[in-house]
Amino acid sequence: MTEQIIDLRSAWAIVRRRAGVLVLAGAVGAAAGGAAVYVRPPAFSSTSLVLLPPPPQGSSGVGAHSIDTQVQIASSEAVLGPAGRALRPRLTAPEVGVRVDVEPKTSDVLQMTATGATAQEAQALAEAVATAEVDYLKAAASTLGEEARKALADRATTLDRNLAAVSTELEKTKTRLQSESPLSTEGRADLAARAQLVAQQADLALQIDDIAKKVADASNLSSPTASVSVIQHASPAQRMSLPLRIALFTALGATAAILLTGFVLVLRGRREATLRSRDQVADAIGLPVVASIESGTPRSVSGWTELLRDYTPDNVGMWTLRQLVRLVTPGHPGSLAEDPAPKGAAPAVVVVTLSDDLRALAVGPQLASFAASTGLATTLVTAQSHESANALWAACSGLAPEAHPRPGLSVDTGHGLHPIEDLVVHVAVVDRQRPELRVRAADGAVTLLAVTAGAATADDLARVALATDDARHPIARIIIVDPDPLDRTTGRLLPSERAQQAPLPSLMTGSPVAGGATALEARRRLR
Repeated sequence: MTEQIIDLRSAWAIVRRRAGVLVLAGAVGAAAGGAAVYVRPPAFSSTSLVLLPPPPQGSSGVGAHSIDTQVQIASSEAVLGPAGRALRPRLTAPEVGVRVDVEPKTSDVLQMTATGATAQEAQALAEAVATAEVDYLKAAASTLGEEARKALADRATTLDRNLAAVSTELEKTKTRLQSESPLSTEGRADLAARAQLVAQQADLALQIDDIAKKVADASNLSSPTASVSVIQHASPAQRMSLPLRIALFTALGATAAILLTGFVLVLRGRREATLRSRDQVADAIGLPVVASIESGTPRSVSGWTELLRDYTPDNVGMWTLRQLVRLVTPGHPGSLAEDPAPKGAAPAVVVVTLSDDLRALAVGPQLASFAASTGLATTLVTAQSHESANALWAACSGLAPEAHPRPGLSVDTGHGLHPIEDLVVHVAVVDRQRPELRVRAADGAVTLLAVTAGAATADDLARVALATDDARHPIARIIIVDPDPLDRTTGRLLPSERAQQAPLPSLMTGSPVAGGATALEARRRLR
């Protein structure tokens, strides 16, 4: 199947024709967006800020640290891992990474934004990440290796535990001495024990201070890294209000659904075989379009009867039908009818439509009813029926033989000639797949093909053209029913005629008309 070239105008036409589908898609998308809010409630978010160390004195270029590098460090497992282990319950580094966003606030400040299901979770995570970042930067600036720092930390923990135990025993000894005599055996023993405990306490304190001094010396406190700190602890957690989130997700869902549906519709429109523009229909069988009519196709027998009795088009439709009547009756400039008409025959027109094209089916009755309203004695002949046109045939068959639905209009279901009439309108409905025209119209009848925009393919039109030509009633002109509002073509010029028209000059380049000569070149040629 051939694909059509889609430009902005044709794409808009495709989307506009499927406006109902787009509205439905937008409603479904909006409902899905609103449901997503309840399935996944808005998360709380909390923010903390970390001040990075300034570059060392005398450094050239950008400084000791790159803000992009610091962002990568803060987003790595080296920081996220300890932060996750500091939480209760613990989180893995990937889990923390999903819930934390690190971005530079300035060239020296990192902003950590953490999300959580509750306000407490968001604040705890933001604080843990900021603390882990500071600890990492301080540890990275230390002269001690990782193992040495762990050993010192373990040693400090053991000394703190021993100091606590000695302090507890010392308090117990002091309590016993208050109730004992210093001269008693128990008193002298507790006095000796107190002295030993005091000595142990002092020794442990000295060892703890020594470890702290080693750590401080290794951290090089004179280094700029010592200034790294959390300048804003985790802010109070907040989240988007529920009504605002519902409105936002509803709008996003509707927009996404409409855009996706529109894209699919445009893609399918490229493969659409039906012809919608007047030029496409005219080019399909090489015949010009003579008129474009808005249909008012009835859906019932009573509706068809009412159309025959009182059809009143608007001003545009009235002018179109008036020109059409002049085209098929003799004595008018540009008329397609033979002048004079064959002896004993009234001017006749055969309106051919495709099966299942109900909107185009109304063209014949509309033309006959309008012609009668202008004073022409008109007969509507239901020449060739099809099951898709049963309502029209039933309405015509229900009229009495001598009845006139409106003054000057008569209906005939036979195939006889009508010499006393001013115009005979034959309505023929042919099968779309196997068209065959069986109309015994008067010689010289004008055959018109009525087709609704977008209701037929090029193959359908070609089959009908062949069938009418075989029946010696070749199609003379085409009538387009319910043309696309965005169709700016006329269908009155064939491709060869359109090719002969000179294109307009380009406003962008100001170049002359293609194939033509400028005024200066024309004067030179005359010389």
